[in-house]
Amino acid sequence: MYRTDGAKSITHNSLHLTMRTAVSLVCLLLMVPLLGTFSAAEMTNDGTSITITGNETWDSANPIDLDMTVASGATLQIDGATTVTEGVTITVEQDATLAIDDDVIGEELDAGLLVYNDTEINLNFGDLSETGQVRIHLDHVIPSTAMFNITIGDETRDAVGLDQVDIPASLNGTPLTVEFDIYYFFSTQVTSIQALHSGSESTVIVDAEDLDHIGGSLKWNTASFSLDVQGTLTVSNATIGGADLTCSGTCTMSEATATGSAPIHVTDTGSLTVDASVFEGSRTDEDIIVHDTGEITYTDTSGTGGFTDAWIRLLSQRVLHTNAGNITVHATGLGYFGSTLDNLTNENGHVNYALSEHARIVEWVDGDGVYHEEDAEILLTLSTGWGDYDTTIVAPRIPVADAAVPLPYINVKSISMEDNKGYTNMGLSGDVVVENTGSAAASGVDFWCYVDGVDQDTSQLVTSLAPGETKTIYVTWRTGTVGVQSLECQPLVPTILKPIIDEVTNVNGATSQDVSWTVEEEGESQPWLIFSLVLVVLIAGAWVVSNQAAKAAIEKSSANHEAEAEDEKSYLEDDELEAETDGEDDHESEESTSVRND
Repeated sequence: MYRTDGAKSITHNSLHLTMRTAVSLVCLLLMVPLLGTFSAAEMTNDGTSITITGNETWDSANPIDLDMTVASGATLQIDGATTVTEGVTITVEQDATLAIDDDVIGEELDAGLLVYNDTEINLNFGDLSETGQVRIHLDHVIPSTAMFNITIGDETRDAVGLDQVDIPASLNGTPLTVEFDIYYFFSTQVTSIQALHSGSESTVIVDAEDLDHIGGSLKWNTASFSLDVQGTLTVSNATIGGADLTCSGTCTMSEATATGSAPIHVTDTGSLTVDASVFEGSRTDEDIIVHDTGEITYTDTSGTGGFTDAWIRLLSQRVLHTNAGNITVHATGLGYFGSTLDNLTNENGHVNYALSEHARIVEWVDGDGVYHEEDAEILLTLSTGWGDYDTTIVAPRIPVADAAVPLPYINVKSISMEDNKGYTNMGLSGDVVVENTGSAAASGVDFWCYVDGVDQDTSQLVTSLAPGETKTIYVTWRTGTVGVQSLECQPLVPTILKPIIDEVTNVNGATSQDVSWTVEEEGESQPWLIFSLVLVVLIAGAWVVSNQAAKAAIEKSSANHEAEAEDEKSYLEDDELEAETDGEDDHESEESTSVRND
């Protein structure tokens, strides 16, 4: 809608008209007390605020210029267009109803059209003049570091150093297109566009909310009034303009228009149903913000679009309550941008795993009407002396959730010594039965034993236990203390688990039967000494006999070797002697033959 600013003419009324007006005013003043009495039961106005206490219907223009409350049990129906003074707060209490069936518009709406590179604005002021100027109002002075050119037709102007730009243009009803060529990182709004021409004292101004644009985004900067709905609100075939609307009760919009009334906040206890409605601009990047577990139904509705989401679900916080401190938290896929976070649980096992607002947005419908939801998971890991314990969960979509890392639970079931008597400084054996009734295995569990809290001299007790497993460990107990004592054993809990010791072990452990420890008398040990001496003698005798036998065997073997050697030597000598004898006989035979021949 265009508005016209300029000088207003003054018309002089005739005397009879003035007198008739005066008489009417007097009649109205006389009727005020009667009207006050008639409506006192339904509405009160103390000059600072209005309270609706019954069933009221406003069927004509009734400006709301004071804070107004629709009290519990009351109903206010607005059937006529109504304006609301800037800064007013309208409260609908629990069990109260506000039905808006005609426009409710706040005064002094503050909007701007966000423009980007290649944004276009289409204008047609009508036939005002052949030539003139188009003045474009910006929300701030453009700095020298920016590139910011604005073009209409063949005319281009540089906006650097300015917060309003004048461009020559035809104002004879020819459609105009305003083009933006921008390289600038900060958001810039066009607050209004004005047609300037000679020959007229008036000027036509097009406010931001009425601009026809391509590639821009309507932004409402501040709300005109507040509407706090704790009860019931219905808006049917009507426009709400400039409201800061919070719904913690039940709100319904059917074929309605929200102009400058976004975002609508739906609290954790509220519900909002939107059908066949239109949103025109928002003060943030979304038309509707559903907080925590608030409810929304959104059908056949046209949102602001562009960079403005139709609705989002924003959690007030994302906190996990776990079962231990110092658990490492690795979260992936969080929120609007699928971010990653690493953190540690505090000493109470609590952790905040979403440190930004974007990480707390768990579902949303974008400017094109497409539904999205995060795909996030959290890995929890606790590293201890018994092993590493971890679990992976889907990131909860509620403000506070519980999660637990599986842990072992180590218990000493029983301790049974082999006798109820023992001698000091001598070992007494026994059985220690241990079990793991937790949901995770434990390795290298070290058990320590005590008497009245004092460490005892026992054999080392270390074992590993799977979930549900029971084992028997053998123990030897020595003590130098005389008297009746019972042995108590407990697992040695890793330091990191001590703050939750009750969740990983039975701190009472188990206790053996009473054992009477005495000092052993000398006579009592003699049979054992005699036995020991006899055993030593027998072992020594066996060793001597064995040694002598071995020695004799060695000597015999040596003698046999010597005899064999002598025999072999004698045999060789006999062979040599026989050989010599044979030689001499041959020699004598030769000599005899020679003599005969002679």
